[in-house]
Amino acid sequence: MLKQYVTMKKIAEELNVSINAVSLALNEKKGVGRETRSRIIDKAEELGYFKNKSKYKKALSNKNICLMIQTKYFRNSDFYSTIVLGLENEAKRKGYEIIVNFPDEFRNIPNCLDENRVCGIISVGKISDEYLNKLKQYGIPLVVVDHMSLSIPTDCIISNNKQGSYRITRLLIRNGYRKIGFFGDLDYSMSIKERYEGYKEAIQTLPFITNYSCLVSYILKFSILKGIEKYVISHDLDMFSETVKSINHMPEAFVCSNDDAAVLLIHDLQKLNYRVPNDIAVVGFDNSSLATAVLPRLTTVNVHKEELGSEAVDRLLWRLGHPDGPIESIMMSVEIVERDSIKKINI
Repeated sequence: MLKQYVTMKKIAEELNVSINAVSLALNEKKGVGRETRSRIIDKAEELGYFKNKSKYKKALSNKNICLMIQTKYFRNSDFYSTIVLGLENEAKRKGYEIIVNFPDEFRNIPNCLDENRVCGIISVGKISDEYLNKLKQYGIPLVVVDHMSLSIPTDCIISNNKQGSYRITRLLIRNGYRKIGFFGDLDYSMSIKERYEGYKEAIQTLPFITNYSCLVSYILKFSILKGIEKYVISHDLDMFSETVKSINHMPEAFVCSNDDAAVLLIHDLQKLNYRVPNDIAVVGFDNSSLATAVLPRLTTVNVHKEELGSEAVDRLLWRLGHPDGPIESIMMSVEIVERDSIKKINI
């Protein structure tokens, strides 16, 4: 039996378009709309047209975006899954396909990069400078979401973590709280470090914090700053509970690094017979779906998660057209959402 090759005519007949439209789309020429171009490339890939037509593979790569996110972030976090949803929706709206990759701790390079099947890369969550350098060697646009390298210039989309944490800590202070701890793992991500810095800036406004030594002593007395996120992500509730039990000086309020940690903390405090917020107030960050599923409902910082994803796609597409344009860090606004997990005290 003779082997049948896929032709432009076959693609045109399948889609009821002209052979000229197919040719324009596959050769990356003007004269065909974005939606039609995308349909033609999809059909060509489906029929196996690109297998023996390497010169047309650029058309395929120019409609694909490589998304990279560690599995532990995507599977265990409402925060990151919502970012990815916004990213995928915006890519689809603009006529692009997302190739999702879950590299194990960012050690291996995805096949779609080595095979030149994508026009750009979006990395979501924490990523090492070493791995960023490897990605930049491919010479295609790269955007990082919810992370910012201090040493490698890279377009990034981030939330105003420091301001959000500062404002929610100040809210607690205005409500009368004076013993406020931070509950988060500073080694986990740049975002949590920024949220800690906002908390620390707010604590310095307390009248009895008169010097740096006093500030450090205060924070260490009421805070847990290590080991939390790994227990949250792995759902190791026993070790999480042991961490909460190890707090020698319970504060009047906790500023948590994210809603996931805040919700687990509320549950553990309640098991220890603390009433939230009557005995201890708890606030979170992200405004995830958990914030309204827990009782009492969580006061938190709203992060525009879907917009983080869509903005990353828009920035990547801008970079495709402006390869020599200035590198930018785009910071998205945040807002405080007051609910039931805090109250006014001693005012």
